[in-house]
Amino acid sequence: MRRTSIIICLTTLLFAANEPSAFEAGDLNSPHPYGLTPTEKKIYQNTQAIKQLQKNLFSLQERVDSLDEKIDGIKSIVEGLDENINKLKKERQQENEENETQSVIAQLRNDLNATIEEQKRNFDQFKKVLKEMSKLIDHINATYVSKQELKSELEKIYSLLEKKQTEKKSGAQLYKEARVAYKKGKYNKASELFELAAKKGYKPAASSFYLGESCYYQKRYDCAVEAYKKSASLYQNASYMPTLLLHTAVSLEKLGEKQEAKKFYDSVVKLYPKSKSAKIAKKKLKKL
Repeated sequence: MRRTSIIICLTTLLFAANEPSAFEAGDLNSPHPYGLTPTEKKIYQNTQAIKQLQKNLFSLQERVDSLDEKIDGIKSIVEGLDENINKLKKERQQENEENETQSVIAQLRNDLNATIEEQKRNFDQFKKVLKEMSKLIDHINATYVSKQELKSELEKIYSLLEKKQTEKKSGAQLYKEARVAYKKGKYNKASELFELAAKKGYKPAASSFYLGESCYYQKRYDCAVEAYKKSASLYQNASYMPTLLLHTAVSLEKLGEKQEAKKFYDSVVKLYPKSKSAKIAKKKLKKL
């Protein structure tokens, strides 16, 4: 059993203990535990290290968000600069006005340069934080946990951060990324993105259909049937309906619901007799 599992079990037993140790010695819940065994010390050190790592990573995410906002600010300044230049070119009729225009442009350029310099400093700080995080990870990896344990914890944290960033995206962005993941056969990621796109109301019928397809190719037939039914209820004239009905039937058959599966196979044959799905459905019906 992995060390992480042992640590979790030991920690659970310590929390669940009905009788505290004498004078609270060995209590890992105490702000300043004492009387710890070597194993308890390792548990406590590992827990504190992981907590610190989580704090640092969330702090890092906040800095990244801040940098994104400042970069957007740079874009706004550049757009404003172009707008002001065009406006001043049209309005300048006399030399004085031209001089004034040049002065304003120079000021805007100075402001832009100052902003860019500030961003450079921010990125340098960002790199410094990453370097510190790298040292901390190496320290924890060498002192407290194995590489596999550390990787597992980091994956959980990065997953939370990625989910947070993904939820900020528009339905159109999510749908586009989902299609790319789907075409590459990354069905787990595709199903998550299609589900989010559908919830945001972007092409709900198509998003639900491809969510069903993603689940289908992962052999998650319950998920597939649910998504197909939702898609069909939203738009029954879609070009993918033959495939939707056929895969619904296959999914139901896999789930042991043969009578329901037969109904969907029949529907494919009757509604889309010339389709490839109908040919497959006929073969499936013969075997039922």
